[in-house]
Amino acid sequence: MNNNYCAAVDTGLFIYPNGQVGVCCAGSEYLGNVNKESIQTIFQKSRFIEIRNNLRNNVEDRYCSGCNQLEKLAPNSSQKFAFNDGFGVQEERNLKLIDIRWSNVCNLSCRYCNIHDSSEWRKLANLPIVNVDKDYIESIFQEVEANKRTISNVYLLGGEPLLQKHNERLLDIVNPDVKIDVLTNLSIKLDKNRIYEKLKSMSHVLWNISFDNVGKRFEYVRHGADWQIFQDNVRRIQDDFGKHRVTFHPVYTLWNATNLEEYYDFAAQHSARVNWQLALPKIDLEDYKTDTFIVFGHKKIILDRAIAEIDKLKIHDKLLIGLQQSLIKDVERPGKDKEFLKWTNKMENFMPPLEKFETLWPELFSLLHV
Repeated sequence: MNNNYCAAVDTGLFIYPNGQVGVCCAGSEYLGNVNKESIQTIFQKSRFIEIRNNLRNNVEDRYCSGCNQLEKLAPNSSQKFAFNDGFGVQEERNLKLIDIRWSNVCNLSCRYCNIHDSSEWRKLANLPIVNVDKDYIESIFQEVEANKRTISNVYLLGGEPLLQKHNERLLDIVNPDVKIDVLTNLSIKLDKNRIYEKLKSMSHVLWNISFDNVGKRFEYVRHGADWQIFQDNVRRIQDDFGKHRVTFHPVYTLWNATNLEEYYDFAAQHSARVNWQLALPKIDLEDYKTDTFIVFGHKKIILDRAIAEIDKLKIHDKLLIGLQQSLIKDVERPGKDKEFLKWTNKMENFMPPLEKFETLWPELFSLLHV
């Protein structure tokens, strides 16, 4: 396989809540908008053909710049790796993986999230919820129906996928033996949730549970979540689907970089695999833009503490090992510690936590003040 090929161009369909279309969630540009034109038309455009030809001919394309940059920091962690590992080189385009995000409806306002991915964040910013235009939803279902023979993988994301009403109909259309990956914050009550009940009738459901900390730290970062409800839900899905169907899917940030052991202890209690991803800068709300919760660029004493924490785990995780090597080479950005503390104070006034950062992370709080 060449270094630049990605099977997403031949197998994937990704639709944002605002109708923008791509072949994966990591593309650096939109290929078209389903609210304005058909999916078939979008994939006949010259720009898509150019992207596909470039990747097939081992030519790097700007569409894949995000994955290419991520692979340099943490090899084997990008969407490109996931697509190639799952599908390999394809001779022609056959729709195999769909990721349709009907709206950004979510029940949480996680501190690093944004107005694009969470309706709760939009409420804080006095903005309306974003949905795929209802006049075009039928055309999406028609596309799924037309390709149900080749569709083998379905991603259910959001917002929060268990709150996306159209997922119930989607599950009625796809074949019951497709592989379904659910990425959920698992912080809603599962009783009488119709999508959850529908998933119980599918034969191959994998649960990717998105959370980054445990206990009170969990409630701080995942604002609006309840740790007890979350734990009860983890036990419930493991009872209903089996422990081997559950993966914990944390985002690597300053909030967990110095306390990974407690996260892995919780994962071990539930026999769950851990699959990391990297945090991205918060860029949407002008007054709350920041990249300071990302570990890179912090003072050396914090970088060294994060490096040591990975060593303490004594596990072979390619992403964490790659992260560790990048942290070793990293260069301090003067003043980032002060920026983080200033942003934290502003965020806690805007979105008050049950307990403050300095109480929940006393060691890290001290390191930031050294």
